[in-house]
Amino acid sequence: MTFLSLVALALIQFGCDSYPSKYVPEDTYSYRFEGALVKDLNTDFTSVVATLTREDSILPEAEIRFDGDSLAFTDSAFWRAVLPAGDYPAGSYDIEIRDSSFFHDTLTTILAGDFAIDTVWPEWRYILPFQEVKLEWHGSANTQGYVMAAVKMESAYTGAGFSQYVLAEQGPSGTFDPNAFALPGGTDNEPDPGWYYLYVYSYVGSPDSALSAALLPAPMPSQLGDNISVKDLDGRFGTIVVTQFDSMLVLVE
Repeated sequence: MTFLSLVALALIQFGCDSYPSKYVPEDTYSYRFEGALVKDLNTDFTSVVATLTREDSILPEAEIRFDGDSLAFTDSAFWRAVLPAGDYPAGSYDIEIRDSSFFHDTLTTILAGDFAIDTVWPEWRYILPFQEVKLEWHGSANTQGYVMAAVKMESAYTGAGFSQYVLAEQGPSGTFDPNAFALPGGTDNEPDPGWYYLYVYSYVGSPDSALSAALLPAPMPSQLGDNISVKDLDGRFGTIVVTQFDSMLVLVE
């Protein structure tokens, strides 16, 4: 299977480094692993967050390693944040999961290439309510797809904002849904004037939308399906690269 086929299938090869059978207990457990890596070119951080449960119980004593580096358990999840973001370049990375002598396996995930927004239309960076806003960007190497995101300037990284999927085969461009610049939960798509930050995300795999929400300028549009299914372990994991932002002013008509 080629490298690009791995990307298209959205993850995961599995290691062969399980414990010898004499160390495996007679009783086996079901595990679930969920997480995401977010490489943000605005904050210059790359962050990894994950959870591991055994029979639906959180395992703070488990060991999770990403690219050989241990994740620390805090606030019900395993975390690691690295500055600068470039310390994790594009490529493939191993995720080692260990629960004492009960379980041990290694997954492999892919991080897509850095990229940038090239063009914002209209180029004068302001619109009347519900005028179209279009972005064009450099392609991100080995991506599975893109997300366009818009969030009020003062609300970035708070869990607010709008985002939408753009399939990689559509090319590196897209037009925002008019609701991107509307009041959340408003009636008749009521416009929400002000300055917006605009972003594009490149993703591979199935990043956990709940765990990644605090790391992104605006959350992912929805949760993608599971992409981990091996003996005694299921779940989802994926990676996201965030462009540096551009901006747009929505005017009152």
